[in-house]
Amino acid sequence: MKSLLFPQLISLSLLVFTTLITNCQVSQASQVSTLQASGVKESKIIGGAIDCDNDGRQNDSRIDDDGDGIPDRCEIDTSATAKQEINQDTPKQLFEKLMQSLTEMTEGCEDKTKVKAGVVYRICTINNEPVTASEALLEVGDGVGFWFRNNKVIAIRYFHSGETLFFDDEQLIAKFSDDEKLQSEFSDEERREAENLAQSGYQNIFQVFTE
Repeated sequence: MKSLLFPQLISLSLLVFTTLITNCQVSQASQVSTLQASGVKESKIIGGAIDCDNDGRQNDSRIDDDGDGIPDRCEIDTSATAKQEINQDTPKQLFEKLMQSLTEMTEGCEDKTKVKAGVVYRICTINNEPVTASEALLEVGDGVGFWFRNNKVIAIRYFHSGETLFFDDEQLIAKFSDDEKLQSEFSDEERREAENLAQSGYQNIFQVFTE
């Protein structure tokens, strides 16, 4: 089992953090939309950063939910804690957290399915943007799945082997085999093959839904 180099640990930490942030932003966007529709003022940060959780760091925010200029609650910044936990995780624990982040990111998405020539194609979208797409053989389930953030692939999973690749800005940063064996160094050929797949491997799935 190969350990991650420090820069790669940071990249993976940022990947988890950004996927969680994306999920949070989707949820917040929905809440803001509901508030605006009902005529309620949008929540906003009041004053500078403070220490709400007594961890010694001035990194939390006071939130005004009703627009009266008075803080109604305190929002705790968990990013530093999350990064520290990730650095201490085993590869299996890190993989499980990454997959959980992807699951949370796709919750509530609009799912569409098509079957063509014995292959099942699926796309799930939020606000008309894809968050996941896949193609798999109808009888045996072998195939490949993609996850997206801001229309870029952040993860690919091969269903037949369980091998899972993670990307940061379409650059390969980690590969998990058997859900716990972690590879973070790649040959030029491995990197090229994976990154080409991340950039164009899902296009056939999208094409099926335009026919």
